[in-house]
Amino acid sequence: MEIINPPSDRSKSAADPAYARHSDAINETRPAGFIRRAIAYSIDLGIIFILFLVFIYWGAMGMQSSGSIDLILLSSTGNLLLLSFVFLYIGYFTFFHAYGGQTPAKMVLRIIVVDKDGLPPSHLRALTRSLGLSLSHLFFGLGFLLAIIEPKKRALHDLLTRTQVILAS
Repeated sequence: MEIINPPSDRSKSAADPAYARHSDAINETRPAGFIRRAIAYSIDLGIIFILFLVFIYWGAMGMQSSGSIDLILLSSTGNLLLLSFVFLYIGYFTFFHAYGGQTPAKMVLRIIVVDKDGLPPSHLRALTRSLGLSLSHLFFGLGFLLAIIEPKKRALHDLLTRTQVILAS
């Protein structure tokens, strides 16, 4: 599996020939379609769920090995589980999008998240995009369905962060 690494030096200007060639290549590529994006997102959710189950197992083993299970701890477990899932979800997408623009599923399906300059999103933009994914879930996923009708195939979280998912070359 090859990781697609676009130039990551944000100090490059449009006058730099290498940057200009890369920007032209980004502009000539096609946006990733809704189905390919949906498959990648589903695979990523599966990976996140498996990681979450591993964390739950480790937590249960830790509680069992301590020998005492506190009722107060058990009553707050639901909130703790929800909070840990949210952090895992946001951290997963933020990390992979900021470092190369691709989650493992996007690598397999050969699609990449880029900003308007054709580079992977900055850390802040990747975090904002991950938080925007939550907004796309609202109203039964209408934010995701925008990618079907929007000309550049961008969902709500892409529009909010000025990113685009394109086919990797």
